[in-house]
Amino acid sequence: MEGAVSGMRPEVKICGLKKPADAQYVNDAGADYAGFVFYEKSRRNLSRQQAEEIMKKISPRIKKVAVTVSPDAAQIKTLQQMKFDIIQMHGKLSEDAITAAELPVWYAINLSDPEEFEAKTKSFFELPEEQQQKITAIVVDGAGYGGGQRFDWQKQLHMDRQAGIFAGRKFVLAGGLHAGNVAEGIRLFDPDIVDVSSGVEEKDQKEEALIKQFVTCVKEEAEERKER
Repeated sequence: MEGAVSGMRPEVKICGLKKPADAQYVNDAGADYAGFVFYEKSRRNLSRQQAEEIMKKISPRIKKVAVTVSPDAAQIKTLQQMKFDIIQMHGKLSEDAITAAELPVWYAINLSDPEEFEAKTKSFFELPEEQQQKITAIVVDGAGYGGGQRFDWQKQLHMDRQAGIFAGRKFVLAGGLHAGNVAEGIRLFDPDIVDVSSGVEEKDQKEEALIKQFVTCVKEEAEERKER
């Protein structure tokens, strides 16, 4: 990916929190964002009551992200009542949903093949300019929603984060990240944010040690980059 290396560590998003204890893990590890999934087909799907119970325990310094798949305007309005900071949208971009959004929107592109990036980019630029401006970050993710699959990094190195869909927006690297590969992902793509879920779980549950290990790896890679 083109673009100057910043030398600053990417921010960290821990996604798919499911229980109150997860909030403490995220707080203690020093993450920057916490993701809450609202998608009935996901094993991490939360009810409003479950989400609000966890959200109460999240540190005020951590931004809370509502993760959705092809949301409608009604769902967006409900989530905004819950005091989220960001709405993340996977799937189909609905003009009604984006119009309803009063919070910053992250647009997630799930890649099953290299050509899909170009197709999703085209869909983005078909949105009215006013709606494009609501999208403050682009999440490049693997196939599926929260499946822990990594997209083909080598085939996406041509993405120019200084132009096109990325211009003026944060780049979020997601999909199959874990402590063993996040440093490589940072070196290849220089993301603003790294986003992990399955990579800090065991048996579908968040593990405190894995979350801390992931955040530590991100910090260590940032320190090494400063010395290069």
